[in-house]
Amino acid sequence: MTCSPVQSQRALSFSLVVLTTLIALVFCGWGSCVFADKVETHLSIGTDPADPGENLPFTVKGILTDAEGTVMGNKKVSLERLEENDPESEYEFLAVATTDIEGAYSFFRPAASPPEYLRVRYNGNSQFEGTISEIVSGHISKELKVKTGIIPQVAKSKTKVTAKASPSNPFPGQAVSIGGQLMGENGAPLAGKKVICEASDRVGTRSDFSILGISTTDEKGFFKFTASGGSTTTFIQVRFPGDDEYDESVSELILIL
Repeated sequence: MTCSPVQSQRALSFSLVVLTTLIALVFCGWGSCVFADKVETHLSIGTDPADPGENLPFTVKGILTDAEGTVMGNKKVSLERLEENDPESEYEFLAVATTDIEGAYSFFRPAASPPEYLRVRYNGNSQFEGTISEIVSGHISKELKVKTGIIPQVAKSKTKVTAKASPSNPFPGQAVSIGGQLMGENGAPLAGKKVICEASDRVGTRSDFSILGISTTDEKGFFKFTASGGSTTTFIQVRFPGDDEYDESVSELILIL
């Protein structure tokens, strides 16, 4: 039995239709070719310390999770800033970080950073929706401003920081304990105040010193730090950055050979 040219053409057309349909089914999951909705995400945010005041260094940190609360590791997130004195501007990019296996991220903000509002952004990808965290403040004054825009000046009390190293003459590589006390102008101990231990390899400006640690004074105003020993001469000082009531003060330099 032979087929006419018309029948052959119809058979070929039918075969092409069937083949195209099979290919489409294979690539689309046998009829389930539907674009899945992206998974929603969430960014928590906070600062450490919780209240960095107007001049303490602090860390912005949080966790990236999906809608079910599952942590999302190895994802890029970015820190954005809006300066307090320019509220009409847009948030600007500051830095990028990668979340760890627990979904956590962190960004360090130095003591010299300006008054600012901060947030963290995740741009998302083909599987996850992007998201933006809530806003936290850094170095924003808690004092109310009068209508003139001038903050009333309040006389602050003077302070004094004493500090010394133990042992005073450590051998190279030996750990050193830095202890001392924060006092008011009348010699009364100041409890619950944050002090900063700083170190430098030379006597210079404040920018030459890097932060070794931050501690809170106890009920008698005492504090303590531990510094790892090194092989070079190190200058150490302890600084109280001041607050709404008390002036800034810095201890005498401690020389560690």
